[in-house]
Amino acid sequence: MSPSTSALIVAVVGVVGTLLSGVLAHRSALRSTSMELDHAARQRHEDRSEEQRRETVNARKATYAAFNLHLRQFHQVLSRHYMALEAGQASPEQGQDREEPRRNLRDVYADAQMVVTDDVLLAGSRLVHQLHRIHALLMQHEQGTTTDESLGDIRERLERASQSLYEVRQTMRQDLGITELPVSRPDGYGAT
Repeated sequence: MSPSTSALIVAVVGVVGTLLSGVLAHRSALRSTSMELDHAARQRHEDRSEEQRRETVNARKATYAAFNLHLRQFHQVLSRHYMALEAGQASPEQGQDREEPRRNLRDVYADAQMVVTDDVLLAGSRLVHQLHRIHALLMQHEQGTTTDESLGDIRERLERASQSLYEVRQTMRQDLGITELPVSRPDGYGAT
């Protein structure tokens, strides 16, 4: 090989190397930029997912609080009316006093059906139906209509509904991850 051919080959290799280094550097920069953009996109997606999760939990907490409140209020009104009925101080007008808490519970329950988990919905729907049955029985007794169930039966239904109130609340709290207590009320819990 002649010295001029060697010099030409070295020059060509040098030019090709210089051109390829620019191309390789550009590809490397593009790959690095692409990776940064992918990472940023994943981070935005994770941030959106976390924000949606927080919004869902906050909506669920608000719904649980309202549902729990209205379940307890309706149970309390039913208990008061049962005690008046047992004391012989009941009147048909008392049924009207139960209508507002019953309607409020109905509205909150309708909202809850779209937000709460299946476990909470199952426990809550059982309690709602228990309370509505007690309401109907109290109305029959207040109006002097014959009924299949005695006042003692209504008292037992109210006690079971009290147990269910605890179970619904604990199911809600377990769903939110804020309790270690069992769903079933421990013996003697709340006893005076």
